[in-house]
Amino acid sequence: MDKIPFNGMHDMLRAKPVPKVDVKHKVMAAIRAKENKEEKVVKKKIGLLVTVGMLVGASSVWAGVEMIQLKNEKGEVVYELSNHTDQEQQKLIQQLPPEEQAKMAEREKRSEYKSEVITEIMNGLKPGTSAAIYWKPTKEEEEEQKNITFIRNQHPDIRVVSSPIIYKTWKDMEPIVGKMFTLPTELAGGFRFEEGEVNYEENYEYKVDVEALKAKASKDNKEYAFTEIPVSNKYDYTSVAYQSDKGRVRAEVRIAEEGGAGSNAEAIEKVMIGNNEAVLMTHTSGKGENSYWIVWVKNGTKLEYSVRATEKVASKNELIKIAKQINETK
Repeated sequence: MDKIPFNGMHDMLRAKPVPKVDVKHKVMAAIRAKENKEEKVVKKKIGLLVTVGMLVGASSVWAGVEMIQLKNEKGEVVYELSNHTDQEQQKLIQQLPPEEQAKMAEREKRSEYKSEVITEIMNGLKPGTSAAIYWKPTKEEEEEQKNITFIRNQHPDIRVVSSPIIYKTWKDMEPIVGKMFTLPTELAGGFRFEEGEVNYEENYEYKVDVEALKAKASKDNKEYAFTEIPVSNKYDYTSVAYQSDKGRVRAEVRIAEEGGAGSNAEAIEKVMIGNNEAVLMTHTSGKGENSYWIVWVKNGTKLEYSVRATEKVASKNELIKIAKQINETK
């Protein structure tokens, strides 16, 4: 699976559009709900944004947010994106007292440690299996949890992770998702289907024996413990990698949800994919290399599509052409 910095961003801030009041609890709940699927780099950046919001005030954070709305052929809003660049986040961080910046550094360190452990556990899972991870909360986390309403049936100290089944051809994947949508076997520019995966929602409906995991963590003298649990049968999203000599393009399809998504892109703009409105995000790495990500909701459906690639692999226009091809596939 490729590790593009914005790989899991959809899942990070899928909450209701941000109001002008204090929204830190809703944002934190949305982030924590799918924290296990966040890509490490983006998680750290957006996590900083939320933390700063809790310290300097949500109104200061969201004052610099740029928003784009996408509408369907009926004029209905089907997607909203809120963008807050890294530069704007750093300005906010500089407003904090030194002691608060030190606390944030400790939180980052712990977040990175958790990410490493979660990745190790996921790598040890067999395809098509799932695990519940218990984390012993710090005193700060215990206080924080008192003000958070967790969605679904999620226990505040439990994270659920899964390992998807990998399909090597569209023919193999089609029986699983073919009734919902179809994807091309080859994209413009010579990109061929390399591998695909079908992901299901984390199974927070399953009643995990939290006390047993606490005891196991204590016995092993660790901050965490985990156990395998049944995989959910609720569809989440499909991710497909297409490969050419130039590199990789990744496409994803998921059920569109109400509310909005968050981004820390350098720039966002509205483009057209056929007669569909779409948003194109430009992310710039520390080395100055650009990556592009296009998101749209296909007219007449409840499906949200996205396609992404680095600039070395596909230019903006080339990626738009690929998005149009995917959108026209029936």
